Amino acid sequence: MKPNSLISHRAFTASPELNARARQQALNAMPPLMAMQEGVISYQSRGHLVILGPEDLIRLVADQIQGVASITLIAMGSVTSQDDVHLEKAMQAAAHLTPIYLPFSSLSGWLGEFHLRLTAPNGDEINPAEVGAGQKCFDLVLDLNEQPLLSAELSPPGYFHVGQTGERLVDAIEQLSGMVGEFEKPAYIQVNHDICAHADRGNIGCTRCLDVCPADALSTRENALTHDPQIEVNVNLCHGAGSCSTACPTGALTLVAPSPQRWLDLLRLCLDSYQQFGGEHPAILLHAEQTEIDLNQLPAHLLPVSLEEVGALGAEIWLSLLVHGASYVALVIDEHTPPSLTALLEREVSVTGKMLEAMGHPASRISILNMESLDVDLLQLNSLLADWFGLPAGPAFAYEGKRKTLNQALDLLYEQGECDDQTVTLPSGSPYGQVLVNTDACTLCMSCVSICPTGALQSASEEAPVLSFTEGDCVQCGLCQNACPEKAISLEARFAPAAGMRTAPRVMKQEEPFHCISCGKAFATQSTIEMITKKLEAHPYFQGEAAKRLKMCDDCRVRDSYRELAADPTAQLRL
Repeated sequence: MKPNSLISHRAFTASPELNARARQQALNAMPPLMAMQEGVISYQSRGHLVILGPEDLIRLVADQIQGVASITLIAMGSVTSQDDVHLEKAMQAAAHLTPIYLPFSSLSGWLGEFHLRLTAPNGDEINPAEVGAGQKCFDLVLDLNEQPLLSAELSPPGYFHVGQTGERLVDAIEQLSGMVGEFEKPAYIQVNHDICAHADRGNIGCTRCLDVCPADALSTRENALTHDPQIEVNVNLCHGAGSCSTACPTGALTLVAPSPQRWLDLLRLCLDSYQQFGGEHPAILLHAEQTEIDLNQLPAHLLPVSLEEVGALGAEIWLSLLVHGASYVALVIDEHTPPSLTALLEREVSVTGKMLEAMGHPASRISILNMESLDVDLLQLNSLLADWFGLPAGPAFAYEGKRKTLNQALDLLYEQGECDDQTVTLPSGSPYGQVLVNTDACTLCMSCVSICPTGALQSASEEAPVLSFTEGDCVQCGLCQNACPEKAISLEARFAPAAGMRTAPRVMKQEEPFHCISCGKAFATQSTIEMITKKLEAHPYFQGEAAKRLKMCDDCRVRDSYRELAADPTAQLRL
C-alpha cells in the first residue's frame, strides 16, 4: 500500500489546540513511572565515609562534611597547589583526622558495601575500613582524584567522583550528609537463561549485553550443572539503563517492571486516548526520566513518554508503535546519556532504519534527536515525514516475546509499504540474518539444531533427515557455527522484507536415511556413514569383515562384536 500522499504538513498543523487537549488527556491516562515499578533492592548505610585524593583536598573537603558516622582519609597523588596560604589552611583542616598514605590497590562495591584495599610495605593488601570505620567495608566513597577510581559510565550508588575542580563538590557534599539509613531502588532487569544465546555446551555465542552495560552490572558465572558461563545481573550496580534489554536479541534480558508487554499496552492506550479525544497524526517522544521536557515547547501532536533511561525499550516496541498509528518514534538523548548507550541506540536505530527502508518506509520514522537541538530537529522531522502522517492504525497484537512481537510488527509494516522484496545487507553483528550451510560438508548430525536457542534451526522430519531454517527467528548468535563439527555453517547478516522469506521454514539440506545393514533400522544419513567410514578406514578394529560394523546401528554393532569375541577371544587384542 502506498503512503497517503494527500496528507500534508499543512493538514498536520491545522488544529494544534485540539491536538494539545487530546495530548493532555492521553498523558493523564499514563501512570507515573514510579507507580509502575515493582521489586525493591535495599541498601543499608551506616554513614562511614572514605575520601580519596590529594592530601590538601581531602583535608579541606572533610571539614565541610557533616552528618556522617566517620571519615577516613586516603592520601593519593601530589598536593594540588604549593601556595603557602593554601597549604597552611589545608594542614589546619580536619586536624583530628590522620590520612593514610599507603598505595591504592582496588575499590569495588556499592552503597553500604564498598571494599577498598591498600598495599602495605610488605606487599600485603590491607583493609583500611577495619581501622577507620571499625567494620569490613565503607558505606560511602568520595573520590577527589582527577581520574575516577571506578571507571563505569554510571557509577554505583554511594560513589561520588567530583574530581579536583570542585564543580560537583557542593552537590556531592549535600547528598553525602544525608546518606545514612536504609535506601531502596527498583529491581530493573531479570534474566531468562532458557532463551539466552550467550553460551551452550562449551560454545560462546552472543555477547551483545556484556558489550553495552554502562554500569558494569553484567558479568558471567559458571552454571553449576552445565559448567557453561551464563549471564548474571548485579542488581546492586544496575541503574536500569535498559541497554542490555535493547541489545538482547532473544528477550532473555527484560525489564522487571514495567515489563515490555506492560509498556506496549500503556503506549497503545496513550495513542488510542489521544485519537479518541480528537487528536490527529500522533508521534511518540521517548526520553529519560531525568531529561527535562517542556510540554509547551513541543508540537501538539507529539506525546512525550518518560522512561527510566531512553534505551529501556527496543526495536520491537518502536515498530509496534508505528503499526498502532504513530507517525514516528523519536528517542531523545542529552549530555547525561551514557556514551555507550548513545552508541548502542545509534546502531539499533540505524539497523531498524535499514529494515524500514527495505519495506518502503522512511528510515527516519525511528529517529534519535539531541536535546540541545530538539526544536530544530523536530521541525525537520515533521517536514520530512509529512506524507506519512495519518496512516491508519493496524491491528493490535499481544506481546509474545521479543522476536515474535518484532516479526508481527514487521509483517504489518510490510503491508503498509511499497517495496520490491529485495533483501538488504546489514552490518556484521546485527541480530538479523540467515544461516548458510555447506551442503557438501554437512552430515545432518543436527548439532546445530540441538544448540540453537531460538529454534531457528529445526530437524523438520521424523521420517527422513531434514534440516530446516526460519530466518525470522535467527539472532545471528553464532552458536550453531561454533558447534558444527564439520565447520559447514556460516552467518550472513541481512534483512528479508517479505514475510514469507522470514517466517516460512526452508529446507537447508535433506537426505534419505541410511538403514542398518543388519536390522534395517534407520539410524544415520548416507553422508554421515561415508564420513565415518573414511575417518576410520585405517583403524585396526574395522578391518576386513569388521568394516561392515560401521554400517550397523549401535545395537547390531555391539551384538556383532560379541559374536566375534565368542568365536575368537584373541580378537580383543586388536582393539
